[in-house]
Amino acid sequence: MILIFPPRTGATYMPLGLACLAALARDQQEAALDLFDANLELWQQLCDSDPQLDVMRTFFQGSLDLFLSPSNYAAHLVYLSEARRKIDLLEQQAREYLEGNGLASELQQMLQRHTKRITCQKTVKTIAFSAMFLDQLPFLLAQAKFLVQECNCESRIIIGGAAMSALSVPEFMTAAPFIDAVLIGEGEIAFRELLKKQPLSRVPGCYYRDAGGIRFSGSFLVPQDLSQLCMPDFTALAGKGYFNPVPVLPISASRGCNWHRCRFCTHNSSFGGYRQRPPRLVALEMLAQRNRFNCRHFYFVDQYVDPQYLNELCDAILELGLDCRFQIMARTVAAYTPELLHKAAEAGCCWISWGVESGSQKLLNLMNKGTCPEIAQRVIRDASAEGISNLLMMIFGAPGSDASCLEETFSFLDRVWKHIDGMTASAFVLFEQTEFASHPEHYGLEILGDHISLKVEGRPIHDLKLRFRREFESGQSESPLAAMEIDKWERYKAWLPALPFHGRLCCEHYLIFADAVQANYRPRTKPRSA
Repeated sequence: MILIFPPRTGATYMPLGLACLAALARDQQEAALDLFDANLELWQQLCDSDPQLDVMRTFFQGSLDLFLSPSNYAAHLVYLSEARRKIDLLEQQAREYLEGNGLASELQQMLQRHTKRITCQKTVKTIAFSAMFLDQLPFLLAQAKFLVQECNCESRIIIGGAAMSALSVPEFMTAAPFIDAVLIGEGEIAFRELLKKQPLSRVPGCYYRDAGGIRFSGSFLVPQDLSQLCMPDFTALAGKGYFNPVPVLPISASRGCNWHRCRFCTHNSSFGGYRQRPPRLVALEMLAQRNRFNCRHFYFVDQYVDPQYLNELCDAILELGLDCRFQIMARTVAAYTPELLHKAAEAGCCWISWGVESGSQKLLNLMNKGTCPEIAQRVIRDASAEGISNLLMMIFGAPGSDASCLEETFSFLDRVWKHIDGMTASAFVLFEQTEFASHPEHYGLEILGDHISLKVEGRPIHDLKLRFRREFESGQSESPLAAMEIDKWERYKAWLPALPFHGRLCCEHYLIFADAVQANYRPRTKPRSA
């Protein structure tokens, strides 16, 4: 079997899903599993064929001191934009190819390279793609179509990953007849059955084809005790040329979200309930990866690290004397006390992404967020006082928003601006399976229809996004409110002091800069027991 991570995402991301399944295969003594990061291969090929992009790659993989110079980094951003432009072109060509409008030469060259790599082991019987993001679907489906229709590949093609839970699988498989099976939900139990060569009808959470059409094996199963999972194995990925000057690894402490209340969030239904790994076990994993790959930078993929868990994790890190730097996502609740944030900084937390969403209490209540602007301001200020970098995640155009709500958000951002390093301004998106979508009339929304992610020869594939308008808007056009609010914010922001350079970088690079900034701001003492 070969397990593939397709384009498109950044060249800094080492896929955690592949590493988790590689560990499972190793644990079952399945040595035949082959890993292929096709996303990274694409980035490498672009740099191999363009001298300027090669300079960019050399810089990102080179001296840490040079990398940490904002002026040096900024000089290479134009090259990064050029690489992304080329990937945009390839994605458009993939969409055209899937629509039946021909195979462009640039895309064909990429698909041929990847086909050669995928089929290098002549005995491979299963080609499995891991799709984390919906943005990967055009490349993934183009590769599958090319394998089957252009190369007459007889291996079965299976897709898994988080993106498969964000669309209608029967519709997806009807549109893409070159896909043999799709796995939904968390992958470990289903993947173990695949390694055992079980028939697809006995693999939990599997949609598959047979002579009668598309069948479903039954609901997916999830591991209830995360402490029993194998530690991710990055051996086949680390050292393969990711665009970072030092190793940066993803890590998971939990699945699902124990906050489990936000009315806009799909994570309330996309996981098999909330489960944690013991904090000390996570700290021991960080220590093991530190020793194995000389990695001291980790970012947590968890939707929410709550205060109690962060406290116990920091205790474990300090007890082990582990030299690490890490990032988490969190909510601005009162339990993030000055004492806890101090301990977190001592343990190596140098960046927190806060799900603030709004500075309006009215909107926070409508979202069922369970937070308030006053406490958020205090938490952000206290984190900044410890040298922890703050990134705010804000949502514009939320249900119920009006001019007064927007003004309150602007006022809140004014008050915390000097304490933050970055901010994301996201447009509100209405997703199926959320409270807002289940009862739109309660929140002044009218659903207009589904959102088409892409088409395969005229057959649409919809995702979980819904087109909508608000009760005071007319016609069948989607609501423009979010775009209007973001435009007002961009014009308002122009009058505020510029945020630090690193606040707009990709996750891995932001973390490296946040570490350096914190080290200069707050000289770190030797970790001590709490």
